[in-house]
Amino acid sequence: MTESKEEGARTPRYAEILRTLREDIAAGRYPVGGSLPSESELCRIFSASRFTVREALRRLQEDGMVDRVQGAGSRVVRDAPAGVFVQSYRSVSELTQYALEAPLELLRLDEIELDAAIAPRIGGKAGERWCFFRGVRRTKAKGEALALIESYVPLRFSPRIRELASARGPVYAALEAASGERIVEAIQEVQALPLPYHAAAALGAPAGGAALRILRRYSAASGTLIASFNWHHGGERYIHRSALTLEGR
Repeated sequence: MTESKEEGARTPRYAEILRTLREDIAAGRYPVGGSLPSESELCRIFSASRFTVREALRRLQEDGMVDRVQGAGSRVVRDAPAGVFVQSYRSVSELTQYALEAPLELLRLDEIELDAAIAPRIGGKAGERWCFFRGVRRTKAKGEALALIESYVPLRFSPRIRELASARGPVYAALEAASGERIVEAIQEVQALPLPYHAAAALGAPAGGAALRILRRYSAASGTLIASFNWHHGGERYIHRSALTLEGR
C-alpha cells in the first residue's frame, strides 16, 4: 500500500491496480487489440480480491482503454485514457507524425523582428526579420484543439510561406522540399510552464493552467529552416512518449 502525502490516507488497492494496468498498457505489455489476463489471473498477480480487480477493470473501461464482454474478458482498445492525446516517437519522422493527422488552422501570418530573447532559441540574430505564423492543430477540421503552434521561418521563404504553412503534414518537410536543403539536425526542448493568455484563448483552456511548451528546431547546413514552439495544455490530456535505444545494446 502507498500513503497519500497530502492527506495521510492509504491509496485504495483498486487505484494501485488501475495505475499499474494503465502503465502496462501504455508500455505495450498489453497491446491494443490484445486482451488483459482473466479476472482470476489478475487476482493472483495482484494478490487482490475479485471485487477489487473488478473495480479497477470497471474504471479502466470508463477510461475507454478496454472493452469488457461477459465471458470474453477485457480487450485493450486504447493505450491512453479517452480524451488524452499521446505523441509517441522513435525517430524524427515519427516526432511530427501527428501533423499528418491533425490539420493546421492558420490564425496569424506576419513578418517580425527577432528580439534578444527569442533569437538565440530559434537560431537567429536579434534585429533580423523572419516570417512568423501561428496556428492551432486539431484532431480534425474544427475538432478538438491539440496544440498551438508558433513557428519562425527565415525571411527568404516569405513568397511561399502561406503555401508552406498550409501544407498537409509537418512544415519542416515542406520547407526541406522547397529549399532543396537537407535537414541535418533536429533539436527538441520541453518545458513545463503556465499556459499564457494568448495560448489559452486559442486552445479554449484556462490561462495559467498546466502546460507543456515544446521547442523544435530543424536546421540544414545553411542554418535554421524552421523553429516552432508547440503549446499543449493540461498535463492529463497530453502525453509525450519516446522509445530510445541504448547504444551498443
